[in-house]
Amino acid sequence: MSFFDAVILDVIFILFPSIVILILEANYKNFGEISKKYLIDIGNFVALFFLITYGNYENTYEIILLNIPFIISILYKRRLASIVIAIIMVFIYYTNGYHISIKIIEYLIYLIIFFIFAIRNKSYSFVISVFLFIEGVCITIEEVYILGNNDIFTLAKIFLSLVIFYLVSMLIIIIIDMVRDTISLNQTLKELEREKNLKNALFKITHEVKNPIAVCKGYLSMMDYDNIDKVKKYNEIIESELNRTLDIMDNFSRYTKIKVDKDIMDLDSLIREVISNMSSVFEAYKVEVVYDYDDELFINGDYGRLKQVLVNILKNSCEAIKRDGRININLSVDNKNIYLNIRDNGCGMSPEELESVDQLFFTSKDKGCGIGVSIAKEIIRLHDGELEYDSVLNEFTEVKIKFPKTIDLH
Repeated sequence: MSFFDAVILDVIFILFPSIVILILEANYKNFGEISKKYLIDIGNFVALFFLITYGNYENTYEIILLNIPFIISILYKRRLASIVIAIIMVFIYYTNGYHISIKIIEYLIYLIIFFIFAIRNKSYSFVISVFLFIEGVCITIEEVYILGNNDIFTLAKIFLSLVIFYLVSMLIIIIIDMVRDTISLNQTLKELEREKNLKNALFKITHEVKNPIAVCKGYLSMMDYDNIDKVKKYNEIIESELNRTLDIMDNFSRYTKIKVDKDIMDLDSLIREVISNMSSVFEAYKVEVVYDYDDELFINGDYGRLKQVLVNILKNSCEAIKRDGRININLSVDNKNIYLNIRDNGCGMSPEELESVDQLFFTSKDKGCGIGVSIAKEIIRLHDGELEYDSVLNEFTEVKIKFPKTIDLH
């Protein structure tokens, strides 16, 4: 097998389990946020197993590619998995004749830089470049100063192996991220489609409720209390129409009943996912979104429902801004509560609008139906939280969400 054939096979070994995991995430909604992160670990370990079992690692060209699952674990902040993979990599290097003390120091440096110093949310290129710089220094020390291989061929081999690792790892990580974003975007679009269907159902129900009420009003206006026969006849019709109205409302209440399925989830990951999925919307409105929280924050919540709330809020912000605006998202925590504030510099609301914003069927939009805020408040309430609005006309609107701090996994 040629070298390039081996590289292609390595790419397949890494991508196959990762994409299978993503498909499982997309099709099984009962996976909680923690379960999804464990699935990432499983994908990495399966990929590493394939690479070790079926790969051919007789020189620096091939063996360095074994570090790609380690890089993926770093990027997804999987601390324990990163440590385990680092131990496995030290053992693999040792069994292939590398100096074990250098490799132990090398992987300790990686873990210290990426986790203790918390270099997070950097670009893939940045993380991989930091890894390659340290790897390049360690390989050079191993080959040149310890083994005495200081010829130009050895240096060229080291440089080529690092370049190949950079290109292959970037390719794999970008493909995984594209698949993840595509799946996530499709799920978000489905949520928006369900919201659209709910709005259409509301308009139809409103129309259906109006009809029997109009009939009742008409017969009441024609009521002649001196004519007992007409009174009985009209009363029967009115009673029938009122019963029909009650049936419509009863069906509607069952249709709109909101349920939440709580599981342990990372609120920071949810916010970043929503921002990523709505990037095209922000670009269309030319809106800048600023969010700088930099840590995992676990809560007991319904990932899909809270995603629906955030999408609705950010969509409303874009429509209020119209163009060339800014949305600031702030996440903070104290001993008792978690606070999520979303503030835009859009058209704002008058005091009268602000007072009515959470009322069912109230809307300031020409084509709105006035249920988005009510549904959002109900979802947050079912999470034992609070949702409030603050706004000044022609200046800003701020949505303030408060969750009780019930989980601390750090």
